[in-house]
Amino acid sequence: MPVGISISSTSNLATGQKIAVANAIKAFEPAAPDIHLVENISIPQGHKQWDVLVWARFASADALTEGVDLSVSQQLVTNTVTITPSEYGIIATISKRLRRRQGDADVVSSIGEMLGSSLARRFSIRIITLYDGFSASAPGANQPLDISYFSSGVAALRTDNSSSYGPAPFPVHAALHPEQIRDLVDRIADTRPGGLPTSMTEELLRNYWRGRDNVYGVQIWESGNITRDSSGDSKGGIFASKALRIVMAGNAEPTKEPDESARLQEFGIFQEEGDGEIADVWGLEVYSDTTAAWTFT
Repeated sequence: MPVGISISSTSNLATGQKIAVANAIKAFEPAAPDIHLVENISIPQGHKQWDVLVWARFASADALTEGVDLSVSQQLVTNTVTITPSEYGIIATISKRLRRRQGDADVVSSIGEMLGSSLARRFSIRIITLYDGFSASAPGANQPLDISYFSSGVAALRTDNSSSYGPAPFPVHAALHPEQIRDLVDRIADTRPGGLPTSMTEELLRNYWRGRDNVYGVQIWESGNITRDSSGDSKGGIFASKALRIVMAGNAEPTKEPDESARLQEFGIFQEEGDGEIADVWGLEVYSDTTAAWTFT
């Protein structure tokens, strides 16, 4: 059932004003990069699910001897991951009188932006939930994220493990809680005697929060949708894009339905989405302390 936001009369003017100035409100919406860091697939019309064939890699090629037949044939081994999209949506209802008083164009535009942001945030949270499914996890509850854990995690992903998948393919991303990134920034700046060169420090602090800098070949993104548990810990992830997959059935569908007798207008947006893990050994859960230095009351 879609989430409903009711703003049905001018008596709730304060709420109406919030929608009218939604361009300011949306600036405080948490970033949702997670859905763009994994492989995205669109299901053709008429299909209800997406079956992903995950191929096991072949053994190393054999050395050949002239005149001797190559008799050992590699077997094709596959694992099927099925992802079935479900429908998600949100609606907002406002009165026509309120639209006139607040300015129709501004209200409609702002509601559209907020609805779209809400839908994207839902999908982002679903991807974040998949980080918790990775088998490997470090550094652990009540432990800060040190650069050594980050570098060893990247090394583990890039190691030719004994699994049928092999090393994690690039690109590899990290989606972390803001406090996890803060821990990394603080510790990276302290890893060398005398600190980092001025130019490198400035670049790190200026861009680290924007997903523009690479550390050990991994692009780091701040995900404001990663939550903090009751113990003050959070779960982010380091993963290859191919480790996870998001499947969309069709495009997002915006709707506008009038209720003439009640003089109301309902706006909505709906989308079918599914997601799943493709290769567990291509991702790591980053579980660490994110106790905030600042609190808001």
